[in-house]
Amino acid sequence: MTAQKPKIFYGWWIVAAAMLCISTGTGPFAFASLGIFMLPLTEEFGWSRSQVSLCTMILVATTALSMPIVGRLVDRFGSRRILVFSMLILSACLAAIPMVTSRLWHLALIFAVIGTLGAGTNSVPYMPILSAWFDKRRGLAIGIAIAGIGLGYAYVPLLLQFLIDRSGWRSGYLALGAVELAVAVPLALLVLRESPAAMGLKPDGALTGPEPRATSRNVGFSVPEILRRREFWMLLGIFLVLSFVLNGMLSHLVPMLVDRGMESGTAAAVASLEGVTVFFSRIFIGFLIDKFFAPRVGVVFFALSAFGIGMFALGAVDTTAFVAVILIGLSLGAEIDILAYLASRYFGLRAYGTVYGLLFAAVLVGTATGPFIFGLGFDLSGSYDTVLVGCVLINIMAVLLMGLFGPYPDWEKAGAPASGASGT
Repeated sequence: MTAQKPKIFYGWWIVAAAMLCISTGTGPFAFASLGIFMLPLTEEFGWSRSQVSLCTMILVATTALSMPIVGRLVDRFGSRRILVFSMLILSACLAAIPMVTSRLWHLALIFAVIGTLGAGTNSVPYMPILSAWFDKRRGLAIGIAIAGIGLGYAYVPLLLQFLIDRSGWRSGYLALGAVELAVAVPLALLVLRESPAAMGLKPDGALTGPEPRATSRNVGFSVPEILRRREFWMLLGIFLVLSFVLNGMLSHLVPMLVDRGMESGTAAAVASLEGVTVFFSRIFIGFLIDKFFAPRVGVVFFALSAFGIGMFALGAVDTTAFVAVILIGLSLGAEIDILAYLASRYFGLRAYGTVYGLLFAAVLVGTATGPFIFGLGFDLSGSYDTVLVGCVLINIMAVLLMGLFGPYPDWEKAGAPASGASGT
C-alpha cells in the first residue's frame, strides 16, 4: 500500500511561517519603522532629523559587518537557534527603546545591538531551510518567503501610526516588541524545521525515491573554494551595484518628483506603487526562476530597471513616473530572490549560510551608500540628472555581467563534489 500524499506539503507551511517571520525582521521593524517614529522623537527630545537618521546608518553598518558571522553560525548550529536568539534580542531592544531612551546615544546604542545580535532576523537563516525543503520549486518558495519584507513594510506603518495617534510613540515600540515575541518566536519554534528528513518527509513533497543531493547540507563547495570561484565575485559585484542603484533611486524618489512639480501626495503614491510591485514581483520571479535559467531571468528584469531609471533621467513625471517605478520595482523584486537562488545552485548548501551572509552584506553596503551618493550628487549639482545617468550605465554593466553566467553544477551526478573543485 503506497503512502498517501498530504493535501498540503508541510514545506509550504514552512514558507508561510518564514514569510510572516521575515515581515518582523530588522528591515520592517527597526529600519523602516524609524521613519514613522522620526517626528515624535524630534518633537520630544529636540533631535534633528539627520541625528535620528544616523541610527539607521549605524543599523545598516553593524548588520553588514555581522551577516557573514551570522551565516557562519547558521552553518554550524542550524537556522532555528540563530533565529530564536536574534528574535529575542530584537524584541528586547524594541521594548527597551521607550523605557531607557532619553539621549541620542541611547537610541544609537540600541540600534547597534540590533544590528549585531539581532542581525539573524534577516533573510539569511531562512534560505538554508527553504533550500533543504525545496529543489524543483525552490525559486517560488524563496520568492514567497522574501515577499515578507514587503508585507512588513505594508502593515508596520499602518499599525504604528494608529498606535502613535492614540497612545504615543512609546506604545508603538512596545507593540513591535510584543509582536516579535508573541508571533515570530512561536512560529520559529513550532513551525520551522531544518529539513524534511527531521519529520520523515522528502523535499518537494515526494513520496518515493532518493532525496536530491541539491537539498543536502553535506553537498557543495567549501568557503575557500567558493571564494576562488568567479561566480561568487560576479554575484557580489552585480548585487552590490544593483542595490546601490535601486535603493539610492528609491530613497530620493519622492523629493525628486516634488522638485519636478508633482504634488507630495501623488509622489507618495508613486513610491507606494513601488512597494506593491516589489511584493508581487518577488513571488512571480520566484515562479519564473524555477521554469527558466535564472541568470536569463535576471538579465530581463535588471534591464527593465535600466529603462526605468533612464526614464527618470529623461525627466519622467506624472504618468511616466508611475510606469518607470513599476519597471524599477520589478527589478528590485528580482534582486534578493535571484541572489539567494543562484547562491544555492552554484555553490550547494555545504557553506550556504556563510556565502549568502557575505553576499547579503554586499547588498547592505549598496543599500547604505546609494542614498548618500544620490544626496551628494544633488547637493553638488542641484539636480539628480548626473547621478541618474551614471546609475543607468552601472545598471547596464550589471545586466551584461549577469549574461556571462554558465550552467549550474550538476549536484545529482554520482561524482559531483561534496566539497567541490576549486575555481572555474
